[in-house]
Amino acid sequence: MLCCMASIARPLTQLLAFAGGTLILTGVASAQTPASAAFPPAAPDPQQPPAASQPPPPAAAPTPQPASPPAYPQQPALPDPPPPPPPGTQGYPQDPNAQPGYGYPPPPPPQNPDDGFKVPDISVRIDPFNWLLEGRLGLELETQVYKFVSFEIVPVFVTSHSPPTLNYGSFSSTLTQSSNGIGAISGAAFDVAFWFDGKPFRGYALRTGFTNYAYTYDSSDAGHPIDSVSHTDREFFVMLADASRWGAFTIGGGIGLGYELNRQNRCFVSEDLNAAATPDCPKDQLLIKLDQTGNRGDLDGFLYPFDLMVRFSLGVVF
Repeated sequence: MLCCMASIARPLTQLLAFAGGTLILTGVASAQTPASAAFPPAAPDPQQPPAASQPPPPAAAPTPQPASPPAYPQQPALPDPPPPPPPGTQGYPQDPNAQPGYGYPPPPPPQNPDDGFKVPDISVRIDPFNWLLEGRLGLELETQVYKFVSFEIVPVFVTSHSPPTLNYGSFSSTLTQSSNGIGAISGAAFDVAFWFDGKPFRGYALRTGFTNYAYTYDSSDAGHPIDSVSHTDREFFVMLADASRWGAFTIGGGIGLGYELNRQNRCFVSEDLNAAATPDCPKDQLLIKLDQTGNRGDLDGFLYPFDLMVRFSLGVVF
């Protein structure tokens, strides 16, 4: 009896050992290798009896997906170009260099800086030589009226009654001058200048205008009045002038020729000291008695009826 049981127990023990090892190997393989379509589960061993209750295999872990590259920011949508202007309206001209896709019209062209009102240049000058030599101070006031044209007015003030150029002759009496206008102002000159360089107060210019200066000349001997003559110099003149500038300072000059429009004659019909003056003269002259001995002087210049005009000016421009 014992012998039969021993012979049956040995094969049964080997069978159980084989089945247990198979179960252990199958569980380990299932835990290490996830189920996938590429590796299907192994077919069951026909010699192994099916297990009464086997736990389901663990769920497969999700496969990590590769990181997607960062997406570039989307470009903003370009605005739609404006509709074309209706017929009959004037639009901005299209810029040939404008980039396609931008329908904005180009800005209007910049305005010319020369357009619009600008304060004209103004110059104030004096003539020191005529002031010292003739006793007549001319205040030259000039302003720009166009690109290359300027207008000038020159009032003259009588500052000396006995200037050097009035008594240049060897007279035995004293000849004096005074203003026959408003106070010390004997009159004024008006002229227009055309500047060759295209801008006033620089370079050369051609001046043309009129003078109207009224003077009274008196002669006396030892304090006793002898004679008196009044005359108004009314001349048309043309002058070639020039000017230079250093910042606000300017130096100018000119030389020209005037023609006397108010031709006045005065002479004496005889050498008698008490003879009356008359305008009916055989030639152009403007005589004045200089002393009690009968000496007389001519107030007209040696070029009469023409007059040589010379100017030298100092002043400022602003």
